[in-house]
Amino acid sequence: MRRNAMAYALLALSMMSWGMANPLSDIAMESLSVGQMLLIEVGVGFAIVSAAAVLRRRSLTFSWKWAVLLGLLEPGLTYIFGNIGYATGTVTVGLIIMSSETLILALLARLLLKEMIASVEAIAIAVGFMGALLVGWTGLALSGSAVGSIAFLLAAAAAAGYAIAIRIYSTRKPQFDAFALTWGQMLVSLTVAALIFVASGADLAVEPSAAWAAAGAGVFGVAIPFLLFSKAASVVPARHAAIALNIIPVVGISVGALLGRGVPTALQYAGGALVIASLMALALREPSTAG
Repeated sequence: MRRNAMAYALLALSMMSWGMANPLSDIAMESLSVGQMLLIEVGVGFAIVSAAAVLRRRSLTFSWKWAVLLGLLEPGLTYIFGNIGYATGTVTVGLIIMSSETLILALLARLLLKEMIASVEAIAIAVGFMGALLVGWTGLALSGSAVGSIAFLLAAAAAAGYAIAIRIYSTRKPQFDAFALTWGQMLVSLTVAALIFVASGADLAVEPSAAWAAAGAGVFGVAIPFLLFSKAASVVPARHAAIALNIIPVVGISVGALLGRGVPTALQYAGGALVIASLMALALREPSTAG
């Protein structure tokens, strides 16, 4: 029981950390390119995890096959698409659209983990996607570009794929070293970030304020949450992780508003309400489906 309580606490803390990182990414992307942002945030996250390994004298034994898969999905593709979205959209639009990760994850959990989708859950998933689309189209109308909305949705899909992958691995290897696997995952993502940085022809001449924001995103969006989530995933079912994802937009939009990153429009509130309604419908079914 105590192990389960700790796992759920780690899960909640990881979601709060990810939520705090999103407004920082939005701020940094005002001045940085995707290549610069990815290299700084993943580099900072990797440096922190590596320093912790050295200080704790940890031996790092893990599956390279799974580290490559996880690292490509997240930070990897998730952060690439997320940064593209923040380059053209706002943190509010991004977080509400990316909240569709919850719905994608619920669907993938049914398909890949061989669980049946009840009719109520299917309706909830459909309503949630309608809400995400409404927010996305509203963002498109405000920005005049579909790139940001599409990028945020792709980021949500990649993040959901990561959550399913780590859950599958943890069920196959219940005693896996979460710290070591996270380190390998970060190394893979850092390699991808370096390749993108070089290919884009970017340089490291960045504004100090943007660099600090990107570094903060590396701390709260890479180092802290991945260590916590990989540990929690060995205990928490994917469907419960899906519901916990609701914490990210709540924290992110709240922090973003405090930092002056924008608040939702009326239509975006409506779309967000649909997303929340669908998530609540999924949450209310948990007592009868858990087990």
